[in-house]
Amino acid sequence: MKAKAARTGKGWLDRKLASPKFRKGFEEEAQKLAIGEQLSRLRQEAGLTQAQVAQRAKTTASAISRYENAEYDRYELRTLQRIVLACGGRLDIVMEPGPKTHRAA
Repeated sequence: MKAKAARTGKGWLDRKLASPKFRKGFEEEAQKLAIGEQLSRLRQEAGLTQAQVAQRAKTTASAISRYENAEYDRYELRTLQRIVLACGGRLDIVMEPGPKTHRAA
């Protein structure tokens, strides 16, 4: 049986992320996934169902389901805040400067 050669160099994802267009799309999708995942985790840690959160946030269970879905990308700040508060959490928004190559002169 042959031993596998040690992997060196960049992997497929690393090579793809070198493309600014791919990286931008990848980061946007990762952000959407992160929001839905965080909402779901927060709700579950609070021991609440989607229906219970919906009642507290004055929305519908289907809206909570949409917000927890990684494919959803039409978040509204007020609704996000109501959902997070309904779960006993706190919503923080952080804005950071991008790479120096993208800054205005």
